[in-house]
Amino acid sequence: MKLKASLFILMVAAVCAFSQDATAFDSLMQAYSGAGMTSLDSAAQDSIAKDSSAQDTASSSSSGSDGGLVLYDAQSSSSSPIRHIGVDAPVYKYQITLGLHSPSRGIVSLEYIFAQEIFNVNVHFTDYNSHLLQIGVSAIYFPMSMRYFYAFLTSDWFKGKYDRERQISKGKYEDYKENINYWRVVAGIGGEFLFMEHFGAYIEAGFEFFAGNGGYYTHLDKDHGTLDNDKIILPWGAGLLFPF
Repeated sequence: MKLKASLFILMVAAVCAFSQDATAFDSLMQAYSGAGMTSLDSAAQDSIAKDSSAQDTASSSSSGSDGGLVLYDAQSSSSSPIRHIGVDAPVYKYQITLGLHSPSRGIVSLEYIFAQEIFNVNVHFTDYNSHLLQIGVSAIYFPMSMRYFYAFLTSDWFKGKYDRERQISKGKYEDYKENINYWRVVAGIGGEFLFMEHFGAYIEAGFEFFAGNGGYYTHLDKDHGTLDNDKIILPWGAGLLFPF
């Protein structure tokens, strides 16, 4: 009887001890879980903050003056162009140039930018005097989207009037005015660089030939309005850029 009572007392003591250990274990797990969730929440908030900061930085970079390669097509407009980030060029649609008889841009030109750093076209004014007017158009191509290097093809029209003298009989001459219409084609290369967002410079050179009087020539004498093959001149020029 005493043995049974002793065993019963030992079992009650074991149950009480087990119950206390379980309560302590539950408290420990709750504390650990709370600390762990707090740590996870803090880590998640830090990650979200970093992602937001990165997105803000990318947004400010894409909308800043660094710009990017811009293509205009049927699905975009000048107000919402398709932008490809990564090219070191601001976004432009037009460009004015001032130069020194440049072969592709003349004295002054207005360029329309079809695709940034890929293809431009312009109309330009090159020369005017009492005898001659020279105007033209150019196509400018940037190979492989290289901003600082371009190739161009230019077509210029010469319209003029020159005083001539002709023999009408033996020992008799008369003065008359001859109207001329010549074409010049120039193919060449050039380079340009922007010092500021809306200001830069360029330099270029090319090879020219002329068409007129039923033939092709390498030289135009502007003083007399005549074409010949006595010279081969490589025209070059330099000037300033004002993109906008």
